[in-house]
Amino acid sequence: WIYPTASRIVVLTERSLASLPPQLHSRCRVIPNPVPVFTLQPDAAGAARTERRLLAMGRLVEQKGFDLLLEAFARVRQDFPAWTLIILGEGPLRGLLETRSAQPDLAGTVRLPGRVSPTSQAFAEADLFVLPSRYEGFPNALCEAMAAGLPVIAADCPTGPREIIRPDVDVILVPPEDPAALAAALARLMDDDALRQRLGGRAAEVVDRFGVDRIMAMWEAIVADALAEVSLLS
Repeated sequence: WIYPTASRIVVLTERSLASLPPQLHSRCRVIPNPVPVFTLQPDAAGAARTERRLLAMGRLVEQKGFDLLLEAFARVRQDFPAWTLIILGEGPLRGLLETRSAQPDLAGTVRLPGRVSPTSQAFAEADLFVLPSRYEGFPNALCEAMAAGLPVIAADCPTGPREIIRPDVDVILVPPEDPAALAAALARLMDDDALRQRLGGRAAEVVDRFGVDRIMAMWEAIVADALAEVSLLS
């Protein structure tokens, strides 16, 4: 009801645009969410810490694919006993995820601390970030992890990740809903300090592409464009 009356329609991704009726496309613009610049406090215990941390975050719901992540981590954790999986967030699947985490193949290697705010310290203390989602809109957690300079593995799910990252330059993409492929990517990065450092160093460049100033300029341009059109019609 509202779309036909709008001067402009803003969507987050090109794939979202493709889902709208073609007759609306001339009035549509793609503007992603801005990525904040993180000022991370150094991990004071990092140098002495022998534990390595795999971080994920989001609502504990089916969409986020944390059940898939647990299955993938279970496949590799015996080969990487120094690694702990930390899933930040809260939601209706907490009980199921806790039950799965308590099984013998994962017991003692997974933590679900709930919501944490701010998340900057969690990023500072992490060694690797993973986004195992079945689908997304525009995953802010992925952007924030990259802005924090973390190496990332992300599911190539609809929509968002592929339009944010540069495959194998700053993020490793894996097929969605594929625990075996996710496990292989986890093993690859958990076993390679140099690769994690290289990916993390390039990941921080996401701020150049989606920084607040750049995104706000896009919003200012679309508002000015719409106002100019209204002025011509009046």
